[in-house]
Amino acid sequence: MDAWWNEIWNGLARLFIQPLFYWSVILLFMLSIRRIKKERRSFGTRVFDIFAEGRSTWRVSVVGGFFLSLLAIGGGIVFTYPFLLLLSVVTVILSLTLKLTWLSAAYTFGLTYLLLLMAPYIPEGILPDAWLVVLENTPLTGVALTMSVLLMIEGVILAKTSSRRTFPERVKGNRGKMVGQHRVKKLVLIPMVGLLPGGMIESFAPWWPLFSIGEHSYGFILVPLLLGWEWVARAQTPKLVAIKVGRQTTAIAILSFGLSVASLYVSILSLAAVAVSLLGREMIYAVHRIRENRQPFFTADHRGVRILGTIPGSPADEMDLLPGELILKVNAIPVTSVEEFYEALQTNGAFSKIEVRDFRGENRFTQRAMYEGEHHELGILFVQEAVREQIAE
Repeated sequence: MDAWWNEIWNGLARLFIQPLFYWSVILLFMLSIRRIKKERRSFGTRVFDIFAEGRSTWRVSVVGGFFLSLLAIGGGIVFTYPFLLLLSVVTVILSLTLKLTWLSAAYTFGLTYLLLLMAPYIPEGILPDAWLVVLENTPLTGVALTMSVLLMIEGVILAKTSSRRTFPERVKGNRGKMVGQHRVKKLVLIPMVGLLPGGMIESFAPWWPLFSIGEHSYGFILVPLLLGWEWVARAQTPKLVAIKVGRQTTAIAILSFGLSVASLYVSILSLAAVAVSLLGREMIYAVHRIRENRQPFFTADHRGVRILGTIPGSPADEMDLLPGELILKVNAIPVTSVEEFYEALQTNGAFSKIEVRDFRGENRFTQRAMYEGEHHELGILFVQEAVREQIAE
């Protein structure tokens, strides 16, 4: 039992020798800084705090990492340093564009899988011979299984995305006018405990590890897996996009997982699992682009003023005003433009009562007292620019 505890502590320590752990922090910082600069240009203020791209995901991340760890340890999926280095290089290269689209497991693990297939054809001298042997003998079924579960985690988190925590933007539409859109994106770090060859733990059952490689004793390693996605919602509400894409991603992940399990008996099916993930991902993008090639949702509306977004923690956020809802009246005064909204807001500086039309087409009222030091314009973001909107935090 002492050997197990020793390997557990060693596995935790091995986290700090992996480049993906440090790159995840650097990448999250760069994404946040770029986004904050864009928010200040568009709205005159920062909307979300730094590192917002990685928040509100830790529960699903921990639960997903737990099940991935059970799969890896229980199924005997072994990770080697050459494989982890290859996966890290692929992940870093794909993330250099600073577009989280490419950090889906379908791409990071899918491309790593394809590179492993090419390992036998790498010319001598490019990599150490020992590394080539290890890469050539990497169990592809384990790679496909891990990819499928990560894709499932991606679909679940995406479907649960709140429209309050997507990122509003102002862009020029096809006709040259400003329109609004939301960027649904997240960067998630999944902590996964896997097996590493050459430790102090001996096999405790004939079937463990199922995918043996290298020595016959094993240790633990905590692997930080980067998972990301990025979708633009312009013709639809961000919540609707998140639900649709999340469900489609989950469906593809389930199919890929089934093929990965079947590859235990027919090895070529692991390649089919990767193909389903890659092609399925591209198909989801194609369908999404068709849906988005319509009239923008966040535009001027003659019936009222469309909410593009709200600043987290602001009075508007606490009043439960949601992106996409239509403001009809402020303090009982009808409003059809941003200027009219501000004028109506000032008629009662100590109290705000707003009538909005929700996504079901029903009217509802929300109200709140205003206090000294709070955001004097409620913290609502609109598609239309106004002089009074250029405010400081």
